[in-house]
Amino acid sequence: MRTRDVMSRPVVTVRPDAQLKEVAATLVEHGINAVPVVDGDRLVGIISEADLLTLEASAGARHQPSPAVSQRPPRTAGHVMSQSVYTVNEDTDAAAAARMLLRHNLKSVPVVTDGRVVGMVARRDLLRLVARGDQDVRADLERRLQDELDALQGVSMDVVGGVVTIAGAAGPLGRQLLEGLAHMVPGVAEVRTSPSASDGFQPVESD
Repeated sequence: MRTRDVMSRPVVTVRPDAQLKEVAATLVEHGINAVPVVDGDRLVGIISEADLLTLEASAGARHQPSPAVSQRPPRTAGHVMSQSVYTVNEDTDAAAAARMLLRHNLKSVPVVTDGRVVGMVARRDLLRLVARGDQDVRADLERRLQDELDALQGVSMDVVGGVVTIAGAAGPLGRQLLEGLAHMVPGVAEVRTSPSASDGFQPVESD
C-alpha cells in the first residue's frame, strides 16, 4: 500500500508571514500536530506543536530584566519553521513511511509531488493499517494474489485475527512466493503456510 492510499488531504498549510498565534490556532482547530509552510505552491518549511510550545516555555526567560539589548521574539511562521523537512512522495510504500516516522521521531510528514504538498501522513493514518479488519485484509490479499491463486490450483486462504493461513501451495517455491506477497499486505500480523489444503486446515469465516 502506498502513501497516497492513507494520506490526509486536502492539506492545511500556512504562509511564511503567518502570525504564530494564527499558526497555533490552525493546529488546534484542525487537530493536527504539524503544519507545512508554503510560499505559493512550494514547500519551504514545517512548524510542529513542539516548536510553538518551546517558544512559549522560553517566553518567561525573555521577559526577565537584562542589561543586554533586548531582542524581539519571533512573530511569524518564517521565523521559527524548520527548513529541513523530511518528506515522502505518493508512491512511497506505507511501511517505509512508518519506518521514517519512527527513525526520526516524527509524528507526521508531508507528501510532496514536484515540490508541492499534496498530503500529510501521520502516525494515526498508518496505525489504521495495523487495525484493519480481517475482511479488509482478505480482500486486499485476494486482489494482490489473484494471478498467483489462479495459476496454483487447489490453493486456499483464510484470515483470522490478522493471521493469514495459506494452504495448498504447490512446492516450497510456491509457498515462499505467496508468503512473501502476503507479508506485504498492511494489517497482516503473521503468515502461515502448509503444503496441502487437506492437511487439517479448515477455513473459518472472518469476522
